[in-house]
Amino acid sequence: MKTLILTDPIPAGAFTKAIHAIAPDADLVEYRRDITDAELAEVDVVLGWRFPAGVAHRLPKLKWVCSVAAGVEKLLVPELAPHVPLSRIVDTEQAEGIAQFVVLMALRHVRGLEGYEVLQRERAWKRQPMAAARSRVAVLGMGTMGAVVARLLGAVGFAVTGWSRSTGASLDVLLASSDIVVCALPLTPATDGILDASAFATMPKGSYLINVARGAHVVEPELIGAVRSGHLAGAALDVQRNEPMPADDPLWRVPGITITPHIAAQSSPETIAAQFVAGLRCVQRGEAPPQQVDRPRGY
Repeated sequence: MKTLILTDPIPAGAFTKAIHAIAPDADLVEYRRDITDAELAEVDVVLGWRFPAGVAHRLPKLKWVCSVAAGVEKLLVPELAPHVPLSRIVDTEQAEGIAQFVVLMALRHVRGLEGYEVLQRERAWKRQPMAAARSRVAVLGMGTMGAVVARLLGAVGFAVTGWSRSTGASLDVLLASSDIVVCALPLTPATDGILDASAFATMPKGSYLINVARGAHVVEPELIGAVRSGHLAGAALDVQRNEPMPADDPLWRVPGITITPHIAAQSSPETIAAQFVAGLRCVQRGEAPPQQVDRPRGY
């Protein structure tokens, strides 16, 4: 079986090397902008991050798509044939890393470290003592990642409540009673833009947002408005709607909004390769690949 490595903007070479280290027989081809229809016609499997426009319908033999990440929305393009199974990587180590990032940003906010950084630049030795953090935190999305985020937040003293769309619980009620909101949702048509002006208005004055899911969950101009008005204290955004963020993106210039370039945690090429090869062997034997996504639900 021929596999197309379609991981741009992530360099494909690292995945090729990791796969060949455990499966030297794997027939791999790295995607190029000038790849021909004849080459694509021989592809059986895709290991990818996103489908460039027009590529999916040029793969007549496609039997399986495996995402290099937990999120799969960039691969769920309309031209992907409905019979083709789509799998995702499940990496508990990555979930731990993301949870550590969330705890870091939550503690940085509640302990006022951003303010102390300003004081340091001003050479002002001013104390603002506080007790241990007991802030109320809402974790939106209780899948593999969200569950670990909730556990680590609870371990350092936060009062955590998880929420998912399947529970039927009121999101507005939870938002209204949360000092910090963490977005760990899958990106689907139902969750695109879920954190908008209405959601921000529902959150208490002075509350804080942490997004480690997908940039499209947040209506960014409305977040900027909520922070600039003083209703929200700020936000930590490891993901943004436009990645990489252009230099003129207004998010860069908002006091209180911390930007990091999608680095909360990433699966290693070796972890991805091991799960991909296991799935590839299933497909080669005519079996269903593991960790399949419910395509209508998007996760």
